[in-house]
Amino acid sequence: MALATLAAGPGRGADPVQPPDDVLRAAQSADGNARRKAAEDLGSYPCPLAVERLGRMYRAEEEDAYGVKAACADALGRTARPEAAAHLAGMLRDPDYWVRKRAALALGSIPGSEAAAALAVAARDPDPRVRAAAVRALGRRGKDTPAVRAALDDPDDRVKAEGLSALVAVGAADAPEVLSAALTADAWRVRLRAAALLAREGDPAATGVLADAIRSGDHGHAALRELSACGPGAFPALAALFRDPTVPGPERGRVLDAVAALPGDAPADLLVDAASDPALPAAVRVRAVSAVYDRRGELSEPQVARTAGLLADPDPNLVGVALQVLLDRGGAPFLDQVAPLANHPNPVVRHFALRNLARYGGPEHEAAFIRALSDPKGVNVRLAMETLERIGTERALPALAPLARQRKFRRYATAAMEAIEARR
Repeated sequence: MALATLAAGPGRGADPVQPPDDVLRAAQSADGNARRKAAEDLGSYPCPLAVERLGRMYRAEEEDAYGVKAACADALGRTARPEAAAHLAGMLRDPDYWVRKRAALALGSIPGSEAAAALAVAARDPDPRVRAAAVRALGRRGKDTPAVRAALDDPDDRVKAEGLSALVAVGAADAPEVLSAALTADAWRVRLRAAALLAREGDPAATGVLADAIRSGDHGHAALRELSACGPGAFPALAALFRDPTVPGPERGRVLDAVAALPGDAPADLLVDAASDPALPAAVRVRAVSAVYDRRGELSEPQVARTAGLLADPDPNLVGVALQVLLDRGGAPFLDQVAPLANHPNPVVRHFALRNLARYGGPEHEAAFIRALSDPKGVNVRLAMETLERIGTERALPALAPLARQRKFRRYATAAMEAIEARR
């Protein structure tokens, strides 16, 4: 793709940017994978030519062995051009339910009455997966329609659940009453979706319904997925679930993952607490400290200090990640705890201890780097040589000399020795 075309940006200016020639050629390739990629690329050019070419590509495919038909549907949706509605309406007659489903979802992004009419047809598709996609797309359009209302009485619980979401999305005045009634529905999927939608509005009783489902194992995975989608308001319920010893270990791990996805200081506190709790299974603690590492830039100073407490833990996985957190968050106050770890039996722990000493320490840690010159891991030897080049004294020369005769380390050892000699 030409750099000039990319720089212009699809859809900018008075006239939409036209697809480049290489994309148009790929659309006619004998290679199915190349055609699929071309269809994906054409969706970035919201112009009549791209819409026409995508419709032509779809009709040229006898079957969807390479996913070209589905890619055409997705791309037509991304163009958001009104003229894409006719092509997508035709795709709703495709024998493959997956293609019809993708076409229905794409119609949710197409303006105009033609797209709305096509979605009303898709909402009556014989396959409930297509009907559910059509109802979801209708919700995105923001209008309360007969098809949205009909979904609430659909025989398939997936379609009913999407109907509840669509009712909220279109801002229906009776949505709270409909959701409250659905909390006692026979279908678990409908009950959980209603609870999740109410919980997002801050309804504590609805949050409790989801939490109880997770505790009881009554479709706990689905309940946790719905609760996680409630955003920061779900934190109190998630925290209570994580701290509940009756919740099975694997489920607590998944709850912890949901907490890790939430912003704010309170979720970070819980993650640090979990990483520091020796009563928890090792796998859960490692999961927690890994999440702490992922959000290390957001940690408060007290949270960093509590993470440093893991340096004394017997599990090297926890120690190694804690060292990485300190490396990025200013580990200088903790160097007294870090320095002994340069002799740790685990090479990863030794490596990150040395990196902390190299970044925040000074000549007073020279002995640790001299010892590291005999480390069995070459990466630690190289780090030691690079650090000694900066802080080393003549005490390091005897240990560097043998390395200067080894091809693997000659360049680094020689540089360190020359730097030390120059400082004499």
